[in-house]
Amino acid sequence: MSASGSRTPLGLVVAVVEVLAVVATAATLVLLFTNEPEAPAAAPAADAGAGGGGAVDGAAVYAAQCATCHAADGSGGIGPALAGGAVVAAFPDEADQVQVVAEGRGGMPSFGDRLSPEEIDAVVEYTRSL
Repeated sequence: MSASGSRTPLGLVVAVVEVLAVVATAATLVLLFTNEPEAPAAAPAADAGAGGGGAVDGAAVYAAQCATCHAADGSGGIGPALAGGAVVAAFPDEADQVQVVAEGRGGMPSFGDRLSPEEIDAVVEYTRSL
């Protein structure tokens, strides 16, 4: 080794890795503070002709919020089946189903902070007809 300040190949690799780690950390911090999370999209309301004067379309709410877990046709998946009268059998009192949708239970997340009371009522009514 000479005294002129030259580095060994291993020392050069370590220095490059250190610089990359600092750059990656800085980039992560910048992205963390500059990227705002997007607000969840609200379920679309029905056209005036589809539900009668601005009524909420339960099918649209279901497609946007529920179908991922309960399947598009209500046959179940991650969440239990709702079709074929299964949801009516599980919740003979519609108010109990509204409460579970709004507040959640077990693996079911709460939707009271994501959906309006009208949207919850509409999606409950829709699922009871599957």
